[in-house]
Amino acid sequence: MSIAEDYPPRTLVQQAGYVRQRAPGGVVILRVTNAYPETISAWYEDCNRLMASWQSGKRLRYLHDIRGAGLPTPHATDRVAQVLRRMRYITVSDGRGAILVENSALAHLLSSLIKRRPQANWEVRCFADEQAALSWLRA
Repeated sequence: MSIAEDYPPRTLVQQAGYVRQRAPGGVVILRVTNAYPETISAWYEDCNRLMASWQSGKRLRYLHDIRGAGLPTPHATDRVAQVLRRMRYITVSDGRGAILVENSALAHLLSSLIKRRPQANWEVRCFADEQAALSWLRA
């Protein structure tokens, strides 16, 4: 076990069914525990705050934990699309994102749908195992 794994993530924001944590290695964890409108709104507002503070020269590592969200709702789908559109216009020189889902079949399916943009310095992968996702983000 590495030093980074010895310390639990620290909770920074907790609102409705949404939690933002900071894990060792500078990884920001965004946990959505259900798809209620107030949870999705709390996640959306926090994503906007985080994106407003990103700096182009800084390393960015984040984990979206959506295991507890269940089936996507129209409200959630709309908010995710808005966040993704905004992310396209933010310059990040070293960005990695992980999406944590309920099982490996879904992780594999989503991974095949995510396309890396050659002009972007982002890489996004899907995982079913939180420790594997955190290890990849910290690398």
